[in-house]
Amino acid sequence: MKTKTGLIVVAVAAIASGCGGLGMFGTQPNTMDAMMAQQNAGNDMINAMMAKQRFQQEMMKNPDLPAWHAQREKMALAVGDRVFDKGFDRVFDSMVTTLATLGCRVNNMERVSGYITASLPELPPEQKEALRKEALAQYAQAKGYPPSVLQRQGPYDIDFDMGAMMERNGGAGLTLSMVKQGARQTKVKLRFDGAYYPRQVEELYKKVWAEVDRQMFLDKALD
Repeated sequence: MKTKTGLIVVAVAAIASGCGGLGMFGTQPNTMDAMMAQQNAGNDMINAMMAKQRFQQEMMKNPDLPAWHAQREKMALAVGDRVFDKGFDRVFDSMVTTLATLGCRVNNMERVSGYITASLPELPPEQKEALRKEALAQYAQAKGYPPSVLQRQGPYDIDFDMGAMMERNGGAGLTLSMVKQGARQTKVKLRFDGAYYPRQVEELYKKVWAEVDRQMFLDKALD
């Protein structure tokens, strides 16, 4: 009986040890499971990084969407043109002052043609970041990518910088076109180039026109 009891104790101990993954028989399957899980996790990360790379390449090649283009066209017709009951020279000078106030870098300015090109005004950092995330999420969804394509894939991954991508594609900017419609009437067209997300364009229109109205009010004394 003593021998049998001793065998039973040993058997029970072996079973318990195996169930806990600490015995000779339990260690190998658990190790294999861990290795398989680690390999699967590594494959998932590689696939996610490859998908993110495809997404970035696709957006760099064509950062616009047909739906975005249609929305911008409607917006341009609705709020892109303004007529001011002021002479051409006064409107032109007010526009130049407005761009300076907004911190825009003027690239080209022709008074004869009434044509001005400049860099985009800066939106507040928090608003700019929120719009960037919205744009990326909409673009990814429209192209059939999962939300995970916008997430960081490991400590060495970097966030996708939509602004930097646009700069590499030639940059973004605004164009002001002014046409004299009479001695005391001037039409102004405001358009944005390289700004694709409609919500961003909407905010840019608001910002520029609000500053134009403020500048026109300040320039009343010059008429």
